[in-house]
Order: sequence, then C-alpha cells, then structure tokens
Amino acid sequence: MLGVPKSVAAIYGIVFASPDPLSFADIEARLDISKGSVSQGLRVLRETGALAVVVRDGDRREFFAPDMELRKLIQRWLAERLQKQLAAGGVRLTALNRALPALDRVQQAALRQRLKHLRSWHDKASKLLPMARTFLALS
Repeated sequence: MLGVPKSVAAIYGIVFASPDPLSFADIEARLDISKGSVSQGLRVLRETGALAVVVRDGDRREFFAPDMELRKLIQRWLAERLQKQLAAGGVRLTALNRALPALDRVQQAALRQRLKHLRSWHDKASKLLPMARTFLALS
C-alpha cells in the first residue's frame, strides 16, 4: 500500500515483533535475505523514522527497535513520499496539458476534460497536505 519493497516490510515486521532490539546480523539471519537488502531496508526504515537505533553499553554494533510514535512516521511519510509525488504529478500534468495541441479536436476535448479532473484532484490533495501536517503536529 505504501509502495515499499517486501524486504523492507519484512524487516520492519521482524523488528516490530521482537521484544528485544535486533542487530543487522540478527535481521539477516532471521529473514534469510542478502546483506544488501538488509542494509537498504534498514536505511529506508531509519530515514522514514520507523526504526530507532538502540545503543548497548560495551557493544559497538547498532541494534534496531521500532519507533512506536505513529505520528512521526506519518509526518515523515507525508513529507518524503506524498509531497514529492504531488510535486512530480504537477509537473506531469503541465506536460500533458502542453501536449494537447498536437492532438485532433475530438481527442483534445476528451483529454482536456480528463486533465481538468486530474488537476482538480491534484489541487485538493495539495491543499489537504498542509492541513494533515498541522493536525499531526497538534495531536
């Protein structure tokens, strides 16, 4: 649903289900996936705020535990994913609108109407994003 690879979801699931923080090696062994997939998955999960790094005295390894504050996770997802997708979508809608004159009149009319709907949805989502951020910051 959120557009993340299965390995990232599996890493989050195994860390979330573990009562104790897990090391890189623990995750790799439990999931039987490549070091590269574990490394990339941990990077994604740390960047989105889904995982916290736990430091243990006398141990140089990093251990990972789920960040249980859902609000922070959603805020980061809104900022990192949704906002970027909306920006890219706006650029694509503009490009599509510029391409309309190259079509015949019947095609132009039909596609212009569809683009109008897409632009409306895009504008509504763009207006909703700041309100969602404010709501999450207040709660």
